[in-house]
Amino acid sequence: MVKVYIPGFAIPASGIKYGDYACFYDENGNALVFDAGQRPASAIFREWIKKQGFKKIWAVGTHAHTDHINGILDIIYDPDIELDKVWMTKYDAIKSYTNSSYKYKSWYERVCNMYERCAKGLYDLCVKNNISVGWLNTGTHIRIGNIHCQVLWQALNSYGSPGDDGIAGSWLNNFSPLVLFDFGYFCAGDNRLSHAYARNACKRVIVANIPHHGNYADKQAFAKLRPKAAFYNYGEKNGAIGKDTGFTSWTIPVIRNVGADIWNNFTHGSITMTFTDKEVTISTQRGGNKTYSLDEYKNWSRSDKELAVEVMLEIHGKGDTRKNRLGTRYADVQKIVETFCKDHDALIDAIADYIIRGLAGNGETRKVLLGGYYSEAQARVNEKLRG
Repeated sequence: MVKVYIPGFAIPASGIKYGDYACFYDENGNALVFDAGQRPASAIFREWIKKQGFKKIWAVGTHAHTDHINGILDIIYDPDIELDKVWMTKYDAIKSYTNSSYKYKSWYERVCNMYERCAKGLYDLCVKNNISVGWLNTGTHIRIGNIHCQVLWQALNSYGSPGDDGIAGSWLNNFSPLVLFDFGYFCAGDNRLSHAYARNACKRVIVANIPHHGNYADKQAFAKLRPKAAFYNYGEKNGAIGKDTGFTSWTIPVIRNVGADIWNNFTHGSITMTFTDKEVTISTQRGGNKTYSLDEYKNWSRSDKELAVEVMLEIHGKGDTRKNRLGTRYADVQKIVETFCKDHDALIDAIADYIIRGLAGNGETRKVLLGGYYSEAQARVNEKLRG
């Protein structure tokens, strides 16, 4: 079981924004802070984290903006919180635009400020405090306890250049990675999802965090995501209004068009999402909760290679039963199965990856599931972990 906690706050005065923040945690005391907002919200969020008594804490900073990063800086400065690792996007491209040759550009000071305060600033603070740093690239896996996510895509060079001061903020936003958690939660930070590669990386999910505090909802991207529930944190414009009008008015119809329920933390207050193997329940501070089944998502979230492993283990049955369960992915999965039938070493390696991701269970459950593959696959797992 994994829970996601998003604190809620009263709608502040116009012009103040709290940022993005969420904490994923499991029953074993592992926590992954996914952005941590900025003050005053980040201070309240940080106090909640301290009260939980987590045994191990990692953090993810999606991109170099204060309303996502400053709360992580405050966590590092807090003597009562021990942060073990921070994951962040590489800032080489941002640095290239801090060259003095650009100093007469309207956006120069803004980009330099974000580089020093949020990009290099976060990295330097981690180094100073002996905190490990991981980089968010396309394909990066993050696993802490029962919490596992993968970066579906990340633009190392954003979508172009800062252009002018008016779009410099959006330019930085688009460094945000597209991240999918095993249990069907999708987050893209402040990424617009308007780049073709970003859209192509999107896949079916259960819960989607609407990018940029509810202010970006690309039609093509959300047509692929098709979440059952969509969530957004308070933003600079929408929170001041306090309703689904104004700055979010053009995003809300896009979300409703795909059939998703919409949740936000200034209307509903603090939100807790509880993910089990079978369902996710969303409960809120100001009343109202709903449960969504994860049965369908089990196949949406599997890669073709993982589904092929499950076919080899006969999890999806045979004949028409298998075709019905795999649907439109049946042919692609069968091609990989044919490869596995011819290449035993490739199959063992794939099963080892499957075990490492925790999909095969533990102990006797794993032995029963893997059958004759168990010993060989387990040996491969041990070899990979040692490496």
